[in-house]
Amino acid sequence: MKRISILLFLCLVNFVYGQRLSFNITNDSIDSEFYLTKINNEILETITIEALNFNVDINFEDGYYFLQKEDEKVLLYLKKNDEFSISFDADNFQKSLSFTGKRGAGRNTYMHSKNTELLDKDGNVKSFHPKEFYEGNENQYLSRLDQYYKGFYGTLFGSGFDEGFVNEESKNLQYGYYLDILKFEKAKKHYEFTDSIQVSDAFLAPLNSIHFDNQLFSDTYESYNKLAVLKWQKDIEATNDYPVMEGIVASIRTEAIQKGLLERLYETMSKDEPSRMRAYLDFIKAYSKDNRLIAKAKTRLAEIRQEEAVKNLSRFSYLNTNGEEVKLADFKGNYIFLYIWASFCKDCVNEFKNIEKLRDNFEDKNIIFVGVSVDKKEDFEKWSGIVKDSELKKTALQLFFDGTRSKIVKAYDISSIPALIVLSLKGERMEIDIKEVDSKKTQRQLRKLFDD
Repeated sequence: MKRISILLFLCLVNFVYGQRLSFNITNDSIDSEFYLTKINNEILETITIEALNFNVDINFEDGYYFLQKEDEKVLLYLKKNDEFSISFDADNFQKSLSFTGKRGAGRNTYMHSKNTELLDKDGNVKSFHPKEFYEGNENQYLSRLDQYYKGFYGTLFGSGFDEGFVNEESKNLQYGYYLDILKFEKAKKHYEFTDSIQVSDAFLAPLNSIHFDNQLFSDTYESYNKLAVLKWQKDIEATNDYPVMEGIVASIRTEAIQKGLLERLYETMSKDEPSRMRAYLDFIKAYSKDNRLIAKAKTRLAEIRQEEAVKNLSRFSYLNTNGEEVKLADFKGNYIFLYIWASFCKDCVNEFKNIEKLRDNFEDKNIIFVGVSVDKKEDFEKWSGIVKDSELKKTALQLFFDGTRSKIVKAYDISSIPALIVLSLKGERMEIDIKEVDSKKTQRQLRKLFDD
Protein backbone atom coordinates (compact mmCIF):
# COMPACT_ATOMS: atom_id res chain seq x y z
CA MET A 1 0.00 0.00 0.00
CA LYS A 2 2.84 2.37 0.87
CA ARG A 3 4.50 1.77 -2.52
CA ILE A 4 1.23 2.46 -4.39
CA SER A 5 0.79 5.70 -2.43
CA ILE A 6 4.29 6.84 -3.39
CA LEU A 7 3.66 6.11 -7.07
CA LEU A 8 0.36 8.00 -6.97
CA PHE A 9 2.10 10.90 -5.28
CA LEU A 10 4.85 10.99 -7.94
CA CYS A 11 2.25 10.93 -10.71
CA LEU A 12 0.33 13.72 -9.00
CA VAL A 13 3.51 15.82 -8.64
CA ASN A 14 4.28 15.37 -12.34
CA PHE A 15 0.75 16.35 -13.31
CA VAL A 16 0.63 19.38 -11.04
CA TYR A 17 4.02 20.77 -12.03
CA GLY A 18 4.11 19.65 -15.66
CA GLN A 19 1.75 20.28 -18.58
CA ARG A 20 -1.10 18.24 -20.03
CA LEU A 21 -1.85 18.97 -23.69
CA SER A 22 -4.91 17.44 -25.33
CA PHE A 23 -4.90 17.17 -29.12
CA ASN A 24 -7.92 17.06 -31.41
CA ILE A 25 -6.78 16.47 -34.99
CA THR A 26 -8.57 16.04 -38.29
CA ASN A 27 -7.31 15.00 -41.74
CA ASP A 28 -4.17 13.33 -40.51
CA SER A 29 -2.81 9.80 -40.56
CA ILE A 30 -2.32 7.44 -37.69
CA ASP A 31 1.42 7.01 -36.94
CA SER A 32 2.34 10.39 -38.45
CA GLU A 33 4.45 12.61 -36.21
CA PHE A 34 4.82 16.16 -35.01
CA TYR A 35 7.13 17.77 -32.48
CA LEU A 36 7.57 20.07 -29.54
CA THR A 37 10.92 21.84 -29.84
CA LYS A 38 13.01 24.47 -28.16
CA ILE A 39 13.38 27.91 -29.74
CA ASN A 40 16.62 26.67 -31.32
CA ASN A 41 14.56 23.85 -32.96
CA GLU A 42 16.06 21.10 -30.79
CA ILE A 43 13.39 18.41 -30.55
CA LEU A 44 12.20 17.84 -26.99
CA GLU A 45 9.17 15.64 -27.62
CA THR A 46 8.25 13.57 -30.67
CA ILE A 47 4.50 13.01 -30.69
CA THR A 48 3.19 10.06 -32.69
CA ILE A 49 -0.49 10.16 -33.58
CA GLU A 50 -2.04 6.94 -32.31
CA ALA A 51 -5.57 8.37 -32.28
CA LEU A 52 -7.08 11.64 -33.48
CA ASN A 53 -7.95 12.63 -29.91
CA PHE A 54 -5.30 12.02 -27.25
CA ASN A 55 -3.39 13.57 -24.33
CA VAL A 56 0.30 14.25 -23.91
CA ASP A 57 1.87 14.85 -20.49
CA ILE A 58 5.16 16.76 -20.50
CA ASN A 59 7.26 18.58 -17.95
CA PHE A 60 8.81 21.66 -19.56
CA GLU A 61 10.20 24.74 -17.89
CA ASP A 62 8.24 27.99 -18.32
CA GLY A 63 9.05 29.54 -21.67
CA TYR A 64 8.63 29.61 -25.44
CA TYR A 65 8.45 26.43 -27.51
CA PHE A 66 7.51 25.48 -31.05
CA LEU A 67 4.76 23.09 -32.03
CA GLN A 68 6.01 21.83 -35.40
CA LYS A 69 4.02 19.87 -37.98
CA GLU A 70 6.16 19.01 -40.99
CA ASP A 71 7.49 22.36 -42.28
CA GLU A 72 4.98 24.47 -40.35
CA LYS A 73 5.38 25.60 -36.78
CA VAL A 74 3.65 27.82 -34.24
CA LEU A 75 5.06 29.50 -31.16
CA LEU A 76 3.67 28.45 -27.79
CA TYR A 77 4.32 29.74 -24.30
CA LEU A 78 4.08 26.95 -21.74
CA LYS A 79 3.95 27.27 -17.96
CA LYS A 80 3.97 24.73 -15.17
CA ASN A 81 0.51 23.30 -14.50
CA ASP A 82 -0.85 24.21 -17.97
CA GLU A 83 -3.79 22.11 -19.12
CA PHE A 84 -5.43 22.95 -22.44
CA SER A 85 -6.53 21.49 -25.77
CA ILE A 86 -4.98 22.11 -29.17
CA SER A 87 -7.13 21.47 -32.24
CA PHE A 88 -6.06 21.63 -35.87
CA ASP A 89 -6.83 20.36 -39.35
CA ALA A 90 -3.63 18.87 -40.79
CA ASP A 91 -4.63 20.11 -44.28
CA ASN A 92 -4.82 23.72 -43.07
CA PHE A 93 -2.62 23.76 -39.99
CA GLN A 94 -2.13 27.49 -39.33
CA LYS A 95 -5.63 28.71 -40.11
CA SER A 96 -7.41 25.92 -38.26
CA LEU A 97 -5.30 26.01 -35.09
CA SER A 98 -7.24 26.80 -31.90
CA PHE A 99 -6.76 26.54 -28.14
CA THR A 100 -9.36 25.80 -25.45
CA GLY A 101 -9.22 24.75 -21.83
CA LYS A 102 -8.53 25.68 -18.22
CA ARG A 103 -4.97 26.92 -18.02
CA GLY A 104 -2.85 28.30 -20.90
CA ALA A 105 -5.42 28.40 -23.70
CA GLY A 106 -5.94 32.19 -23.59
CA ARG A 107 -2.20 32.84 -23.47
CA ASN A 108 -1.56 30.67 -26.54
CA THR A 109 -4.58 32.02 -28.40
CA TYR A 110 -2.94 35.43 -28.00
CA MET A 111 0.40 33.99 -29.19
CA HIS A 112 -1.17 32.55 -32.33
CA SER A 113 -3.11 35.75 -33.05
CA LYS A 114 0.17 37.48 -33.85
CA ASN A 115 0.48 35.25 -36.94
CA THR A 116 -3.00 35.93 -38.26
CA GLU A 117 -2.15 38.99 -40.36
CA LEU A 118 0.87 37.24 -41.83
CA LEU A 119 -1.09 34.27 -43.22
CA ASP A 120 -1.72 34.16 -46.96
CA LYS A 121 -4.87 32.74 -48.52
CA ASP A 122 -3.39 29.22 -48.37
CA GLY A 123 -2.53 29.49 -44.69
CA ASN A 124 1.21 29.95 -45.14
CA VAL A 125 3.08 32.45 -42.97
CA LYS A 126 4.40 35.34 -45.11
CA SER A 127 7.69 37.12 -44.49
CA PHE A 128 6.18 40.59 -44.71
CA HIS A 129 3.04 42.51 -43.78
CA PRO A 130 0.62 43.41 -46.61
CA LYS A 131 2.01 45.84 -49.17
CA GLU A 132 0.10 48.86 -47.91
CA PHE A 133 1.83 48.52 -44.54
CA TYR A 134 5.08 49.75 -46.17
CA GLU A 135 3.72 52.64 -48.22
CA GLY A 136 5.28 56.04 -47.63
CA ASN A 137 8.49 57.12 -45.91
CA GLU A 138 10.16 55.75 -42.80
CA ASN A 139 8.31 58.09 -40.44
CA GLN A 140 4.94 57.01 -41.80
CA TYR A 141 6.04 53.40 -41.45
CA LEU A 142 7.13 53.91 -37.84
CA SER A 143 3.78 55.47 -37.02
CA ARG A 144 2.02 52.48 -38.54
CA LEU A 145 4.34 50.09 -36.72
CA ASP A 146 3.70 51.80 -33.38
CA GLN A 147 -0.05 51.35 -33.81
CA TYR A 148 0.40 47.72 -34.81
CA TYR A 149 2.41 46.84 -31.69
CA LYS A 150 0.20 49.00 -29.48
CA GLY A 151 -2.57 46.51 -30.22
CA PHE A 152 -0.47 43.57 -29.01
CA TYR A 153 0.67 45.39 -25.88
CA GLY A 154 -2.94 46.32 -25.15
CA THR A 155 -4.00 42.67 -25.31
CA LEU A 156 -0.95 41.56 -23.34
CA PHE A 157 -1.50 43.95 -20.43
CA GLY A 158 -5.29 43.86 -20.51
CA SER A 159 -6.00 40.12 -20.53
CA GLY A 160 -5.04 39.22 -16.99
CA PHE A 161 -2.00 37.18 -17.97
CA ASP A 162 0.46 36.42 -15.17
CA GLU A 163 3.37 38.75 -14.57
CA GLY A 164 6.08 36.29 -15.62
CA PHE A 165 4.58 35.80 -19.08
CA VAL A 166 3.86 39.52 -19.51
CA ASN A 167 7.47 40.39 -18.76
CA GLU A 168 8.86 37.77 -21.19
CA GLU A 169 6.40 38.56 -23.96
CA SER A 170 7.13 42.29 -23.59
CA LYS A 171 10.77 41.54 -24.41
CA ASN A 172 9.78 39.25 -27.29
CA LEU A 173 7.53 41.99 -28.70
CA GLN A 174 10.35 44.53 -28.39
CA TYR A 175 12.65 42.33 -30.48
CA GLY A 176 9.79 41.85 -32.94
CA TYR A 177 9.50 45.63 -33.25
CA TYR A 178 13.24 45.92 -33.93
CA LEU A 179 12.93 43.11 -36.47
CA ASP A 180 10.23 45.00 -38.34
CA ILE A 181 12.46 48.08 -38.42
CA LEU A 182 15.28 46.06 -39.95
CA LYS A 183 12.90 44.43 -42.49
CA PHE A 184 11.63 47.74 -43.90
CA GLU A 185 14.16 48.01 -46.74
CA LYS A 186 13.74 44.37 -47.73
CA ALA A 187 9.96 44.75 -47.73
CA LYS A 188 10.20 47.80 -50.01
CA LYS A 189 12.32 45.77 -52.44
CA HIS A 190 10.06 42.74 -52.16
CA TYR A 191 6.99 44.78 -53.12
CA GLU A 192 8.99 46.68 -55.77
CA PHE A 193 8.24 50.16 -54.49
CA THR A 194 9.69 52.83 -56.77
CA ASP A 195 10.34 55.40 -54.03
CA SER A 196 13.64 55.59 -52.19
CA ILE A 197 14.24 52.69 -49.83
CA GLN A 198 17.46 53.83 -48.18
CA VAL A 199 16.72 54.48 -44.53
CA SER A 200 18.38 57.01 -42.24
CA ASP A 201 20.72 56.37 -39.32
CA ALA A 202 18.06 57.75 -36.98
CA PHE A 203 15.59 55.12 -38.24
CA LEU A 204 18.02 52.32 -37.37
CA ALA A 205 19.27 53.93 -34.14
CA PRO A 206 17.16 51.68 -31.84
CA LEU A 207 19.26 48.73 -33.03
CA ASN A 208 22.58 50.24 -31.97
CA SER A 209 22.44 48.93 -28.42
CA ILE A 210 21.69 45.32 -29.38
CA HIS A 211 24.30 42.56 -29.23
CA PHE A 212 23.41 40.22 -32.08
CA ASP A 213 25.23 37.14 -30.83
CA ASN A 214 23.71 36.43 -27.43
CA GLN A 215 23.27 32.76 -26.48
CA LEU A 216 20.77 33.40 -23.67
CA PHE A 217 18.48 35.58 -25.78
CA SER A 218 18.76 33.14 -28.68
CA ASP A 219 17.61 30.29 -26.43
CA THR A 220 14.70 32.37 -25.10
CA TYR A 221 13.14 34.66 -27.71
CA GLU A 222 12.05 33.73 -31.23
CA SER A 223 11.98 37.38 -32.32
CA TYR A 224 15.58 37.87 -31.19
CA ASN A 225 16.69 34.91 -33.29
CA LYS A 226 15.00 36.28 -36.41
CA LEU A 227 16.41 39.74 -35.74
CA ALA A 228 19.97 38.47 -35.30
CA VAL A 229 19.80 36.27 -38.41
CA LEU A 230 18.51 39.15 -40.54
CA LYS A 231 21.21 41.49 -39.23
CA TRP A 232 24.01 39.08 -40.19
CA GLN A 233 22.33 38.36 -43.53
CA LYS A 234 22.25 42.07 -44.38
CA ASP A 235 25.94 42.36 -43.44
CA ILE A 236 26.78 39.54 -45.85
CA GLU A 237 24.65 41.00 -48.63
CA ALA A 238 26.40 44.37 -48.21
CA THR A 239 29.73 43.01 -49.50
CA ASN A 240 31.00 41.02 -52.48
CA ASP A 241 34.28 40.22 -50.73
CA TYR A 242 34.38 36.45 -50.13
CA PRO A 243 36.78 36.55 -47.12
CA VAL A 244 34.64 39.25 -45.49
CA MET A 245 31.48 37.17 -46.00
CA GLU A 246 33.12 34.06 -44.60
CA GLY A 247 34.49 36.06 -41.68
CA ILE A 248 30.94 37.10 -40.79
CA VAL A 249 29.69 33.51 -40.79
CA ALA A 250 32.72 32.26 -38.84
CA SER A 251 32.45 35.03 -36.23
CA ILE A 252 28.99 33.98 -35.00
CA ARG A 253 29.38 32.00 -31.79
CA THR A 254 25.72 31.23 -31.08
CA GLU A 255 24.99 27.98 -32.89
CA ALA A 256 21.27 28.61 -33.43
CA ILE A 257 21.94 32.02 -35.00
CA GLN A 258 24.66 30.68 -37.28
CA LYS A 259 22.39 27.78 -38.25
CA GLY A 260 19.53 30.20 -38.96
CA LEU A 261 21.82 32.36 -41.10
CA LEU A 262 22.98 29.37 -43.18
CA GLU A 263 19.37 28.33 -43.74
CA ARG A 264 18.54 31.88 -44.84
CA LEU A 265 21.49 31.91 -47.25
CA TYR A 266 20.17 28.69 -48.76
CA GLU A 267 16.70 30.22 -49.16
CA THR A 268 18.08 33.32 -50.87
CA MET A 269 20.57 31.69 -53.23
CA SER A 270 20.16 34.00 -56.21
CA LYS A 271 20.05 33.11 -59.88
CA ASP A 272 21.62 36.43 -60.78
CA GLU A 273 24.92 36.12 -58.95
CA PRO A 274 26.80 32.86 -59.64
CA SER A 275 29.81 33.77 -57.50
CA ARG A 276 27.58 34.57 -54.53
CA MET A 277 25.67 31.31 -54.94
CA ARG A 278 28.90 29.34 -54.85
CA ALA A 279 30.06 31.30 -51.82
CA TYR A 280 26.83 30.51 -49.96
CA LEU A 281 27.23 26.82 -50.76
CA ASP A 282 30.83 26.94 -49.52
CA PHE A 283 29.70 28.46 -46.22
CA ILE A 284 26.92 25.91 -45.80
CA LYS A 285 29.33 23.02 -46.46
CA ALA A 286 31.96 24.44 -44.11
CA TYR A 287 29.80 25.49 -41.17
CA SER A 288 26.51 23.57 -41.25
CA LYS A 289 26.05 20.38 -39.25
CA ASP A 290 22.83 19.65 -41.11
CA ASN A 291 23.57 17.14 -43.89
CA ARG A 292 20.09 17.65 -45.34
CA LEU A 293 20.72 21.39 -45.73
CA ILE A 294 24.08 20.73 -47.39
CA ALA A 295 22.49 18.28 -49.84
CA LYS A 296 19.62 20.67 -50.61
CA ALA A 297 22.06 23.56 -51.22
CA LYS A 298 24.14 21.44 -53.60
CA THR A 299 21.03 20.41 -55.49
CA ARG A 300 19.70 23.95 -55.69
CA LEU A 301 22.99 25.31 -56.99
CA ALA A 302 23.16 22.56 -59.62
CA GLU A 303 19.60 23.29 -60.74
CA ILE A 304 20.15 27.03 -60.91
CA ARG A 305 23.44 26.68 -62.73
CA GLN A 306 21.84 24.37 -65.28
CA GLU A 307 18.93 26.77 -65.82
CA GLU A 308 21.30 29.71 -66.18
CA ALA A 309 23.67 27.78 -68.44
CA VAL A 310 20.92 26.91 -70.90
CA LYS A 311 19.62 30.47 -70.71
CA ASN A 312 23.06 31.99 -71.30
CA LEU A 313 23.59 29.95 -74.48
CA SER A 314 20.57 31.51 -76.10
CA ARG A 315 20.14 34.92 -74.45
CA PHE A 316 23.55 36.38 -75.35
CA SER A 317 24.11 37.58 -78.90
CA TYR A 318 27.48 37.69 -80.63
CA LEU A 319 28.59 39.07 -83.99
CA ASN A 320 31.00 37.51 -86.48
CA THR A 321 33.34 39.65 -88.58
CA ASN A 322 30.54 40.17 -91.12
CA GLY A 323 28.25 41.59 -88.45
CA GLU A 324 25.98 38.54 -88.49
CA GLU A 325 24.36 37.38 -85.24
CA VAL A 326 25.60 34.15 -83.69
CA LYS A 327 24.45 32.43 -80.49
CA LEU A 328 26.34 29.80 -78.53
CA ALA A 329 23.12 27.74 -78.52
CA ASP A 330 24.05 26.92 -82.13
CA PHE A 331 26.84 24.73 -80.72
CA LYS A 332 24.85 22.98 -77.99
CA GLY A 333 25.87 19.33 -77.77
CA ASN A 334 29.55 20.23 -78.06
CA TYR A 335 32.00 21.26 -75.42
CA ILE A 336 32.77 24.94 -75.88
CA PHE A 337 36.21 26.35 -75.10
CA LEU A 338 35.71 30.09 -74.57
CA TYR A 339 38.65 32.45 -74.84
CA ILE A 340 37.50 35.82 -73.48
CA TRP A 341 39.67 38.70 -74.63
CA ALA A 342 39.69 42.35 -75.78
CA SER A 343 41.58 44.25 -78.46
CA PHE A 344 43.25 46.54 -75.91
CA CYS A 345 44.86 43.52 -74.22
CA LYS A 346 48.21 42.76 -75.90
CA ASP A 347 48.71 39.59 -73.86
CA CYS A 348 45.35 38.36 -75.14
CA VAL A 349 46.34 38.85 -78.79
CA ASN A 350 49.72 37.20 -78.21
CA GLU A 351 47.95 34.08 -76.97
CA PHE A 352 46.14 33.49 -80.27
CA LYS A 353 48.84 31.24 -81.71
CA ASN A 354 48.67 28.97 -78.66
CA ILE A 355 44.88 28.77 -78.94
CA GLU A 356 45.35 27.59 -82.51
CA LYS A 357 47.87 24.93 -81.51
CA LEU A 358 45.54 23.65 -78.81
CA ARG A 359 42.65 23.51 -81.21
CA ASP A 360 44.70 21.49 -83.72
CA ASN A 361 45.09 18.76 -81.10
CA PHE A 362 41.32 18.31 -80.79
CA GLU A 363 40.15 18.57 -84.41
CA ASP A 364 38.51 15.16 -84.25
CA LYS A 365 36.61 15.87 -81.02
CA ASN A 366 33.28 17.55 -80.39
CA ILE A 367 34.75 20.67 -78.85
CA ILE A 368 34.38 24.13 -80.39
CA PHE A 369 37.01 26.79 -79.76
CA VAL A 370 35.44 30.24 -79.62
CA GLY A 371 37.17 33.55 -79.05
CA VAL A 372 34.83 36.16 -77.56
CA SER A 373 35.77 39.82 -77.53
CA VAL A 374 34.35 41.99 -74.75
CA ASP A 375 35.36 45.24 -76.45
CA LYS A 376 33.05 48.23 -76.42
CA LYS A 377 30.60 48.36 -79.33
CA GLU A 378 32.41 51.30 -80.94
CA ASP A 379 35.55 49.13 -81.21
CA PHE A 380 33.92 46.53 -83.50
CA GLU A 381 35.97 47.61 -86.55
CA LYS A 382 39.20 47.56 -84.55
CA TRP A 383 38.40 44.05 -83.32
CA SER A 384 37.43 42.87 -86.79
CA GLY A 385 40.71 44.16 -88.20
CA ILE A 386 42.79 42.32 -85.59
CA VAL A 387 40.92 39.07 -86.30
CA LYS A 388 41.34 39.37 -90.07
CA ASP A 389 45.01 40.34 -89.84
CA SER A 390 45.78 37.36 -87.62
CA GLU A 391 43.83 35.01 -89.89
CA LEU A 392 42.26 33.45 -86.82
CA LYS A 393 38.92 33.19 -88.52
CA LYS A 394 40.24 30.29 -90.62
CA THR A 395 40.34 28.01 -87.57
CA ALA A 396 39.00 29.11 -84.18
CA LEU A 397 35.66 30.92 -84.33
CA GLN A 398 35.98 34.58 -83.36
CA LEU A 399 32.95 36.48 -82.08
CA PHE A 400 32.23 39.98 -80.76
CA PHE A 401 29.97 40.22 -77.72
CA ASP A 402 26.94 42.28 -78.72
CA GLY A 403 25.86 43.42 -75.29
CA THR A 404 26.86 45.09 -72.04
CA ARG A 405 30.24 43.74 -70.96
CA SER A 406 29.22 43.40 -67.31
CA LYS A 407 26.48 40.90 -68.21
CA ILE A 408 28.79 38.28 -69.67
CA VAL A 409 31.39 38.97 -66.98
CA LYS A 410 28.75 38.25 -64.34
CA ALA A 411 27.24 35.26 -66.15
CA TYR A 412 30.55 33.44 -66.47
CA ASP A 413 32.16 34.83 -63.31
CA ILE A 414 35.08 36.45 -65.14
CA SER A 415 37.54 38.28 -62.91
CA SER A 416 40.17 39.25 -65.52
CA ILE A 417 41.14 38.79 -69.16
CA PRO A 418 42.25 36.75 -70.90
CA ALA A 419 39.84 34.26 -69.36
CA LEU A 420 39.70 30.58 -70.32
CA ILE A 421 36.36 28.84 -69.77
CA VAL A 422 35.11 25.40 -70.76
CA LEU A 423 31.35 24.88 -71.11
CA SER A 424 29.82 21.42 -70.79
CA LEU A 425 27.60 19.73 -73.35
CA LYS A 426 24.66 21.38 -71.53
CA GLY A 427 26.28 24.81 -71.44
CA GLU A 428 27.44 24.81 -67.81
CA ARG A 429 30.77 26.34 -66.86
CA MET A 430 32.91 23.37 -65.87
CA GLU A 431 35.19 23.27 -62.85
CA ILE A 432 38.33 23.13 -64.98
CA ASP A 433 41.05 25.51 -63.87
CA ILE A 434 43.02 26.42 -66.98
CA LYS A 435 45.80 28.89 -66.32
CA GLU A 436 48.01 28.37 -69.40
CA VAL A 437 46.83 27.53 -72.91
CA ASP A 438 50.17 26.13 -74.04
CA SER A 439 50.70 23.47 -71.38
CA LYS A 440 50.52 19.70 -71.14
CA LYS A 441 48.26 20.06 -68.10
CA THR A 442 45.66 21.90 -70.17
CA GLN A 443 45.76 19.20 -72.83
CA ARG A 444 45.36 16.47 -70.20
CA GLN A 445 42.38 18.26 -68.66
CA LEU A 446 40.63 18.56 -72.02
CA ARG A 447 41.40 14.97 -73.02
CA LYS A 448 39.70 13.74 -69.84
CA LEU A 449 36.47 15.08 -71.30
CA PHE A 450 36.61 12.43 -74.00
CA ASP A 451 37.90 9.48 -71.98
CA ASP A 452 35.44 6.61 -72.03
